[in-house]
Amino acid sequence: MLKKLLFFSLFIVIIYMWTSSCSPREPESEEDTSKDAFIQDTEVSLIPTEDAGQSYIDSFIFLGESTTYHLKSRGVLSGGKDTKQVWAPKSGTLMLDPSTASCRVLYPDTNEEIDIAEAMAKRKPKYMLLTFGLNGAVGNMSKGSEYFKGCYKKLISRLHEASPDTVIMLQSCFPISKDMDTSSYSVSTETLNSYIDKTNEWTASLADECGLPYLNTSEVLKDSEGYLKSCFDSGDGFHLNAEAYREMLAYIRTHAYGGAE
Repeated sequence: MLKKLLFFSLFIVIIYMWTSSCSPREPESEEDTSKDAFIQDTEVSLIPTEDAGQSYIDSFIFLGESTTYHLKSRGVLSGGKDTKQVWAPKSGTLMLDPSTASCRVLYPDTNEEIDIAEAMAKRKPKYMLLTFGLNGAVGNMSKGSEYFKGCYKKLISRLHEASPDTVIMLQSCFPISKDMDTSSYSVSTETLNSYIDKTNEWTASLADECGLPYLNTSEVLKDSEGYLKSCFDSGDGFHLNAEAYREMLAYIRTHAYGGAE
């Protein structure tokens, strides 16, 4: 009798284990099911293509730091200094941190400052190019790649949720001049530029993880030592002149998403 009971108990345990292993697992949390919802199935590092033309550039919205905002002040986009393609807060710059995902931008169509997700839902651009690095290079470096990527993912996810059909692209941070005064960063020019290079490695890695297109525009702005070419320096060592932006836009046009759809 005892042997029969033991056999029956063992049989019940085996059946339970088999049915449990074949049943679908419940997601561990709501966060786990949504954290990669923005992933796009596309090529990552964009390769050389035929020139996609001005209409391709016209389909972009640009968001980032002051070096991105100066696309507007340099007048290199359609509409010149009145272009509506550059988004930024009233300050003209952003720094990538946990609050960036809920930042407010000056929406050019109405000239009012609104939540970034609201602006995205209103415009629904074909392409959105994000560029972050220099402003947070020192702070993010000490916090590490996971912090940097986490802040970026939070922003990307919110933008994607507001406009699911927008192709979100990541761009490399711009290099700095060898002659830049970096005393405010409390590091040498060489060290700060190395931080920017490391930030670009993280950005490229994030693009790979999330299936987002990555534009390594810094490669056409660097000299043989890896610094910003002197001919592209606006005078302060890190903001670009109009010629540099034209070079950058030419790179984007000739590394077009989908080969210039």
